[in-house]
Amino acid sequence: MKPSVVVINHNAGPALVDCLRSVAEGAAEIVLIDNASSDGSTKLAMDTLPTTRLIVNERNTGFAAAANQGVRAATADHVVLLNPDAFASPGAIEALVQAMADHPRAGVVGGLVRNPDGTVQPTKRAFPKLHHAALHGLVGVVWTNNPGTRAYTLADASFEEPRRVDWVAMTAVAIRREAFEAIGGFDERFFFFVEDVDLCRRLADAGWQVWFEPRAEFMHIWGGSWTQRPLKFLALHQRNLFRYFRKHRRGAWVLATPFVVAGLTLRFMLLALRWLITRRSVPKHRSGAGAT
Repeated sequence: MKPSVVVINHNAGPALVDCLRSVAEGAAEIVLIDNASSDGSTKLAMDTLPTTRLIVNERNTGFAAAANQGVRAATADHVVLLNPDAFASPGAIEALVQAMADHPRAGVVGGLVRNPDGTVQPTKRAFPKLHHAALHGLVGVVWTNNPGTRAYTLADASFEEPRRVDWVAMTAVAIRREAFEAIGGFDERFFFFVEDVDLCRRLADAGWQVWFEPRAEFMHIWGGSWTQRPLKFLALHQRNLFRYFRKHRRGAWVLATPFVVAGLTLRFMLLALRWLITRRSVPKHRSGAGAT
C-alpha cells in the first residue's frame, strides 16, 4: 500500500515543486502544510500539482505542530515526512514502506540522505552519552571530527546496510501511524530542532524501534529558512537541547545540570562567533564531514 506523504513548507522557494514531483508516483496522497509562507512557493506548487491536499496555517506553528497536523490529516497507515528542500530518488518511498514491513516494531524508518555533491548527511544518530555530548557540543565547534561527534553521528557505522539506530533526523522518514499515535506524536513544545530526538526517545521508551534504510535514498539541498536567520535559530537549538535534557535527564545527567547550562551557553557563543567570522550556518557534520 502506498503511503501518505506530508511536506511542511515555510518559504522553501522553487525547490518545493521538485520535492513534490519526486514523490508523486510513490504516494497515495500528498499533504502540503503551508506554515505561513510568503514567497509564493505554495501557490507555485499547487499550480503545478493541483491534486496535492493543501492545509494553510495563518502563522508559522513550527515543525512539530505542523507535522502532527499533517499526520492527522493523512489517511494512510504509513506516513512519509519529507523536507521541502529534499527530493526522493526513484524507489525511495517504496523502500521506506518495505522497511516498515520488514521490521514490524519499527516506529520510524529514516532514509539515506545525500548532499548535492553526493556526500552523505549523517542523519542516523546515537542518543548522546554525557562525555560524547561534551565533546560534540563544545570541542566539535572547532574539531568536527572529534571522537564524541563521530560516536554521536555514528560516523564509523556503515551507511550501506540497514540497521537499528537510536534516532534519525526527520529530513526523510516513514512513520508508522500506530506507533506515532501511541506516544502522542511530536511534542509541540519543540518548535523546531530536537523534536526528532525526543520523538525517537519516546518511541524507544515505549518499546518501538528506529531503523536506518540506505535503499531509500534522498537528496537534501539545505535551503531551509533557518539558515537565513542563523543566530535566532542557534539560540532556539540550544534552548531545545536544554528542554530535551530536562525532560529526559536520568542518572548522571541530573547532577550535570549546571554544567549543561554553562556548556550550552558557551556553545551558543562559540557558534555565534564562528558564524560572524565565516558566515557558515550549516554545520560541517551535517554537510558530509565524517560520513563516507
